[in-house]
Amino acid sequence: MRWAEWFVVALGSVVFCPRDAPGVTVYHIGAPLTAAEKDSLTSLGIDFAEIDWSAAQLQADLDPASLQAGSLRPNSFAPDENIAATAMSRDGWVRIFQFASENATVGQVLLDSDPSTAHVWQAIDPDQFANNSFGWGEKQPETVTIDLGGQFLIREVRFRPLAERPDHFLEHYRIGISQEYRTAGRGSGTGAAIFPQILEVRENTVADVTATFERPVLARIVQLQIPRVTPKEIGLASFEIYGGGFVKHAAYESEVIVLDDIASWGEIRWSGQRDPDSRVDIRTRSGNDPQPQVFWESRPEQQDSVRFLQGGGDLSLAEYETLYQRLSDVLKPGDPDNRVSFDADHWSFWSSAYAFDDPGVDIVSPGPRKYFQFSVDFASTVEDGGNIDFLEFRASVPPAVRRLIGEIYPIRTQVGSATQFTYYIRPTIRAGDTSFNGVEISTPSGVISVDSLRIAGVGYDDFSWSIHDDGRGFEVLLPHRPEPVDSGALVEIVFTAPVLREVGTSFAGRVFDTELPLEVRQRIIPGNADDEVEADQLSVTTSLSSSLLFAPRVEPNPFTPNGDGINDVVSLSYKLLRLTAAVPVSIRIYDLSGRLVKSIWDAPEPLGEYVHTWDGTDQTNRLVPPGLYLYRIGLHVQSGVETNTGVVAVAY
Repeated sequence: MRWAEWFVVALGSVVFCPRDAPGVTVYHIGAPLTAAEKDSLTSLGIDFAEIDWSAAQLQADLDPASLQAGSLRPNSFAPDENIAATAMSRDGWVRIFQFASENATVGQVLLDSDPSTAHVWQAIDPDQFANNSFGWGEKQPETVTIDLGGQFLIREVRFRPLAERPDHFLEHYRIGISQEYRTAGRGSGTGAAIFPQILEVRENTVADVTATFERPVLARIVQLQIPRVTPKEIGLASFEIYGGGFVKHAAYESEVIVLDDIASWGEIRWSGQRDPDSRVDIRTRSGNDPQPQVFWESRPEQQDSVRFLQGGGDLSLAEYETLYQRLSDVLKPGDPDNRVSFDADHWSFWSSAYAFDDPGVDIVSPGPRKYFQFSVDFASTVEDGGNIDFLEFRASVPPAVRRLIGEIYPIRTQVGSATQFTYYIRPTIRAGDTSFNGVEISTPSGVISVDSLRIAGVGYDDFSWSIHDDGRGFEVLLPHRPEPVDSGALVEIVFTAPVLREVGTSFAGRVFDTELPLEVRQRIIPGNADDEVEADQLSVTTSLSSSLLFAPRVEPNPFTPNGDGINDVVSLSYKLLRLTAAVPVSIRIYDLSGRLVKSIWDAPEPLGEYVHTWDGTDQTNRLVPPGLYLYRIGLHVQSGVETNTGVVAVAY
């Protein structure tokens, strides 16, 4: 679902009576929006910005044809396509070793698809040829080395001399491969690197050679090694490589997207497909200045390095490299790795990869910020790849308030027990900010109650609150909207909730304006909201417990299943703690002799609170005699079965 459709659906569930024009903008990268989609966004007052895939800081091993068509896709080839023919377009190269050096231009005639052009190795004087030993008893080989610009599955190599010169055939050849380029290898002096061979033919007599490998190989570098076993003239007019499949790795990194002002990040969506054995990783990062890198130059007199041009200003990486080339060598740090570094002071690190099969998730990179960047990495097999047709995200520019800091107290509690927390929020509000009149707080283990609200130290009773449909959060509507004169005033929300995870629970929060339903809800950033509270965080940790099953209760006990509508059933309630996935849970009733009376529950359950009932009947649905019975709750985990047992009394 694209944003235009999403907004229409969203508007169907809210009353849209905007106080001001919404400042939300949709940033759309890739296949263009349709005219109907643009009209839908415009009719809602939603701004949009379209960005082409060509706005990239990095494109590695991507299919140029798919980019022109508006899609991101790794390079791939059909079995009958010559991979070498397009190597140069992928920043690959072809080099021929001759006269003790590698030439990066003469070999291009082998890839130009022109049968009338060729590279020729001249005949060698017989006396000189006899004295040119290569170190292991044969004459030094000529080499043709091709970097394909990516890793591909190779099944076949074909090469031939000019049609009118069949006598230029290669009498002896080897084929070597490597998944990456390396400079070291078997060679002597300034000789070319020799790559591990996978095929050798010592007595070739044909001009048109098709070398088929017994097993396909993954390679980026393919090298033809030509031992000169006789001094005769040899030549090649073409060198072709076939295999098929996807390149193993491909990457895209957008240019820095500059917004008009700092923005609250909303959801990020994409459309594409991913084959079962491939991976498509989408990541984001955000910044406070235009450049994620810091550029450095040396100061020889001070024997240190400083930021190039006071940090590069608005320089792009390409602009920096152009200017940097003009510096004398003495002004460049000796180690190339020290010339550019990541600006961790002003930019976030790349996020973890978003789940590809779950588009429409919140951007996790810090905000509000003005600068945004995303990357896409493809990890493919030969037959399985993926693609992205478009990627889009929305942002509110400017955000509701300039700054929004929050913390929670207490930050440590007992696992499984209900705790009263105070949520502190301190907004920085400037003139022109739309502000907010609602607060949303995530409670992953549920919420019991919202107990009080204070704004600038004043308590309010006229507020309302509601629990999210999934029970894992709540919203509070404030009695009034904080204004710029309230900037820095503390908003305190007191609520009661359990914590069921030992590793810690995050109580993420956002603020919103009910009169601007399409705006991005602004995220509350952990920090020092109240100097009197030593928390500075929005997460809570718990004391350790060895049990996964917490606080089982049996109510009422005894119970009277006589059909009078009073205490006819007994409730067995408990909490499951520390689980990362659902586990099988069983609840059984036994008599005092250990005989099974009834199985009342047998199914997987994830972390949470649960209640199951027993109506006092046995497996045949007949009422049991009055007396004492045993209940047994069992959790079936990898380490065994954790059980909790107790007594329940039946009376009439």
